[in-house]
Amino acid sequence: MTLGFLSPAPESKKLACWKILIVDDEPDVHTVTKLALKRFELDEKGLEFISAFSAAEAKEVIQSEHDIALIFLDVVMESDDAGLQFANWLRIEHKNKHTRIILRTGQPGQAPEEDVIMKYDINDYKQKTELDRKRLFTTVVTALRAYRDIIEIEVSRKYEQEYKNGLKTVIEATASVLEEKKLPNFFQGLLHQIVSILRIRQEGAMLHVLKGAGTIFNSDDYKVIAQFGNNENQPLTEQVRKLLNVSRELKESVYEDGIYVAYLPTTSDIESLIYLNGVDVDQVKEMDIQLLHLFCANVGIALDNLQLNNEIINTQSELINRLGNAVESRSKESGNHIKRMAIFSEIIARQMGLSENECEVLALATPMHDIGKIATPDSILLKPGKLDDDEFEIMRQHAMQGYEILAGSEMPIIKAASIIAQQHHEKFDGSGYPLGLKGEEIHLYARIVAVADVFDALAHARCYKPAWPLEKVLELLKSEKGKHFDPQVVDALFDSLDDILEENKKYIDAE
Repeated sequence: MTLGFLSPAPESKKLACWKILIVDDEPDVHTVTKLALKRFELDEKGLEFISAFSAAEAKEVIQSEHDIALIFLDVVMESDDAGLQFANWLRIEHKNKHTRIILRTGQPGQAPEEDVIMKYDINDYKQKTELDRKRLFTTVVTALRAYRDIIEIEVSRKYEQEYKNGLKTVIEATASVLEEKKLPNFFQGLLHQIVSILRIRQEGAMLHVLKGAGTIFNSDDYKVIAQFGNNENQPLTEQVRKLLNVSRELKESVYEDGIYVAYLPTTSDIESLIYLNGVDVDQVKEMDIQLLHLFCANVGIALDNLQLNNEIINTQSELINRLGNAVESRSKESGNHIKRMAIFSEIIARQMGLSENECEVLALATPMHDIGKIATPDSILLKPGKLDDDEFEIMRQHAMQGYEILAGSEMPIIKAASIIAQQHHEKFDGSGYPLGLKGEEIHLYARIVAVADVFDALAHARCYKPAWPLEKVLELLKSEKGKHFDPQVVDALFDSLDDILEENKKYIDAE
């Protein structure tokens, strides 16, 4: 079993030999050069010769061969300066600064050495009579070493730039995933970001290890929590399950036969893994894997925090609902009232364009709107008829009593609940209680809950009244726009009425 990715060979080591282009209109020059260098070897690589008998042919070779290390270039061919024009084309138009050029001429007067080297970016200048076997060997070694070093520097720079770009991708991917506050969105985003880092398009899935799962390979060991590609809803193969278990045992990411398993380290007892199927190891660089390990380490910590935060939120939500249900049960009302109110409030908030986080906080806090009624005497709370003035004054106190019970908390949900408990009986025109707030002095959460509360209270039977027909409920809401209710909130309820009625029907069918 091979674990991890195999490192690809550096670009300068991919060739089996050094490519040398001979550009000369004399066939004998080609023959002599090849014979003189036929046993040449540098860095355990020999030479491959390519011949061109004119500058035009040389251009064609360069267009098709992108790894020419050295060019022996004649000056006088189809024209007196054909070689020089080719050199100028290679450097300026073709933008090749890597290939070494050794100018060879039998007519040194045609091309003064200093002028040529400076103007045409020539690396060496030799007369054909100078290049015996020994001098030719030395010249080629010097040129190829220079080419090798240039390529290695270029590869190093390219790698460094790719790593910087990859690191930027990891940072952006981490930030993108951390923006998700809900676990399903977090997991799906995480899966897609990993595919983005590897720059591949493959099927894959994110999994949790089920509690008590061991190393026996059966479909119950792992729970798929996010996936994409052609493998959706398909059972895990035995090969995938075996590799998942190896990754868990080693607590690191592994690769085998086109399957890559990423292990997400966390401090909790929940193990998370991601597997990608059909990954070609030759298309993924070692640098990508290093960046992926870094990314997984970061999001592993984020996953711990998100799961802890979700546990806190779920605990708060359960406590809030239990307390809300206790109040509703005491007042002989169905606990479904607070559930419906929370859903209606969230629908209205979304319609008004509140953020995902604000909608969630509002939905979680709404069930506590009447928590103050826990201090209201039964004789008043359970009275079937109309309350007299003194009784109503006592009943009104539940708003401030609810606020006092919840006030002082730094938890966002409890803070929101305290505001809603205090202000949900305020009226838009300032005639409400307990503070007589007006318009936007009333928190938007409370303005939304006021509409949702009245809508649900009127649409369902209470101990002191029957349910109103829907048309009558809507008529009252319209008539109270700008008086009791914020007109924008009422409009949002009407705009989302189909969704609200659909949710309401679910509870009617369940009762």
